[in-house]
Amino acid sequence: MRLYLMLLIMFIVTQVLGVYTGAYIVEDALTNEYIGNLMVVDVGGATLIYFVLAVLCGAMIFIILHRLHISLLFTLLEIAVISATSSVFFYAIIKPLLSLTLESMVVAVLCGMIFAILKQIFHQLKNAAAILSSAGAGAVFGFTFGFTTALIFIFILAIYDYISVFKTKHMVTMANEIVKRDMAFTISAEKTLPSGKKSRLDLGTGDLSLPIMVEVAAYAISPTLALFAFCGATLGTLFVLYMAWKEHAVLPALPPITTGIFIFTIGAILLGLA
Repeated sequence: MRLYLMLLIMFIVTQVLGVYTGAYIVEDALTNEYIGNLMVVDVGGATLIYFVLAVLCGAMIFIILHRLHISLLFTLLEIAVISATSSVFFYAIIKPLLSLTLESMVVAVLCGMIFAILKQIFHQLKNAAAILSSAGAGAVFGFTFGFTTALIFIFILAIYDYISVFKTKHMVTMANEIVKRDMAFTISAEKTLPSGKKSRLDLGTGDLSLPIMVEVAAYAISPTLALFAFCGATLGTLFVLYMAWKEHAVLPALPPITTGIFIFTIGAILLGLA
């Protein structure tokens, strides 16, 4: 199977898990006062700027770690990210079984921490860690943002993605570091060519989680709108993966993904399905 098709399948699996997680939390918030109090819809411009700055600060921290070349710091960063984000996914799986919110959250956090540590021991869990982390992160953002805010946020980050790949090129530096250390910040597909060389294609967790954010925010309005956003994100991902595989180049994935989401969202609105 082509590498880009393998990544597309993983992308779709991530979207399904992320939308399930987000949808469960949205529905849980309707009857669960504790979770409901955590829900913030249609946040203002100041909060949106805060999240954009948080993304920029995250990139800056990663570049600093890259220059320090201290492996332990990368390991701790990866454990922290996987633990925090995957625990959201585990909550959506555990809560229906335990019913009690506090106990479910404690068990979910423990599962996230154990899973993060297991990834450090068994590197074969890299893709699984990236998928569950992205599902949890996307669900949290979708649960927090209103649909319009989510669209604005992904649009801003799509512009940033383009600049960071083609202009400042620091995203390429980050991608190379992630691939070299085999961190769970990308999903990867790899195969050995007849020549003996290995061919690899990666897709970043931001490219997985941000479409989930939009889809979960759309779900709060209409499941049909979420489905249209998912279809647009999938086609945008297929396009960028195919081009990256064909050109053997690092390409920004968010611009085509965002374009697909916007086109399908407009289509859903014009058809009166949203």
